[in-house]
Amino acid sequence: MKKTLLLGAFLGLCSLNAQTTIFNQTVTSDNGIVADALANGNFVASADDFRFTNQNRVTKVKVLGFQNAGNLETTIATGAMLYIYADAAGSPAGVPNGAGTPIAAINVAKGAPGYSLVKTLTGYTFEIDVTAALSTPVVLSANTNYWLVFAAKTNQTDYGANNGANGFNWFSGQINGSPAKLIDPMNAFGAGATSWSKISDLTAEPAFDGLAFSIEGQNATLGTHEIFSNVKKMTVSPNPTTDYLNITSVEKINSVEIFDMSGRKVIVNLDGNKIDVRNLNPGSYIINIETKAGKTTEKFIKK
Repeated sequence: MKKTLLLGAFLGLCSLNAQTTIFNQTVTSDNGIVADALANGNFVASADDFRFTNQNRVTKVKVLGFQNAGNLETTIATGAMLYIYADAAGSPAGVPNGAGTPIAAINVAKGAPGYSLVKTLTGYTFEIDVTAALSTPVVLSANTNYWLVFAAKTNQTDYGANNGANGFNWFSGQINGSPAKLIDPMNAFGAGATSWSKISDLTAEPAFDGLAFSIEGQNATLGTHEIFSNVKKMTVSPNPTTDYLNITSVEKINSVEIFDMSGRKVIVNLDGNKIDVRNLNPGSYIINIETKAGKTTEKFIKK
């Protein structure tokens, strides 16, 4: 399929309004970009970045879009896949079912806890309850860029003519931070977007530098809930560091993972609450720390 057909396959029409929570990008046009996972495992996922001014626990994510046939909730949708990744130079630091480890990975079936698909007068809203879908809370740091990656799961088997009517399209939305991205690992649309690519370049539509979604959650620095009190007391120091990281936590540390900014996991030694990072190359890294209170993510610099 030539690139000139990509626009026709990826774009559609509709509109919707979103409600403000701890993060919100409202719909800005009646166009949408494909975000669709087939029954055979192939997928085209779209992504946009976000950041918080406070440390927050993510409880629900709402993705706004439409389907031209109008039967997504009854006969087409089978679930949803939603990932949260760290930022790697303006793109997600990983690919669903591929390279890089996500901060959160939700692959939920229709009817399972955490899944909801709401039909409105003008489109659809996938409401993914993160708390219900995952066994541990997702706590994200303040003033740090993250990426939301999404694709609706459907019972379709290819991206042929019917997918233009049956597939899910994610509405374009407000533009914040880095331009929105798309990945088509199997090159199903023939545009060569087998790695994260700017949607506005693929469609020649600047409006697609942002996508419409909202995030609900709770401030994790207020100390009004036990888990937030525990997470609040976790620190990573010194930062920057040249040799060791010390983790201060009121909870026992179950595991840590460190990733470079390309999403590649690096091997480190954890000794109690101390991590030896002497073998890491200088640069920025993401550390995921898991305790019984949940998972928290921090960014540090190795000099």
